Amino acid sequence: MVNQPSPAMHTNSRRRPGGRTADVTARVHRAIIDLIVERGVEACTFTAVAERAGIERSTLYRRFPDWWEAIIDAWMARAAEGVMHDFGDSFAHDLASVLRKLRDTLESPLGAALLTVAAALRTGSGKDHPKSYFDRRMAQLDPMFDAAIARGELPADVDRDELFSFAAGPVWFRTFVSGRGADDSFIHSLVESVCWLYCSRSAGAKVPLPARIA
Repeated sequence: MVNQPSPAMHTNSRRRPGGRTADVTARVHRAIIDLIVERGVEACTFTAVAERAGIERSTLYRRFPDWWEAIIDAWMARAAEGVMHDFGDSFAHDLASVLRKLRDTLESPLGAALLTVAAALRTGSGKDHPKSYFDRRMAQLDPMFDAAIARGELPADVDRDELFSFAAGPVWFRTFVSGRGADDSFIHSLVESVCWLYCSRSAGAKVPLPARIA
């Protein structure tokens, strides 16, 4: 199992990165992801990460008192690369971009590693870490939803968790279960379905009802 620091070493790991702190954090994140991709979650110990990142174990203990939160931090940093920094002019465009980047990640070596992390969080962390992971992922997508609401494309009370689960779930399923993949045509149809179900009826983003659900 992933080794844990003693409770006496617990400190606040939510520090604002800057300078050397940012460099060390980035190295830790890279070490965590590389180890999981190469050898699996069980190999991602404090000792292995410290050695790979070129830092002392005590530094990890200070920054990441909860090791599962360290793993989540690493994947959130990686996931942030899949979120547009400058969103487009429509919710459909933005969602399609996010889903394509998700697809590309899942089809890369990172995909299988991410799946093992999700399973480990579910069965081995002993805490509510899966919810923490998803909450932080949704926080990364807030600008996309906020912009869509401001444009009148989505109602202000839209269930963001439900909408993104509906959109991202099929991409995961087709990648890891059915083996059919999620090409651009499938993502386009998926976005059309999402917009039909969730976009405001008065919004210009309302698209024709996809033939598959007509």
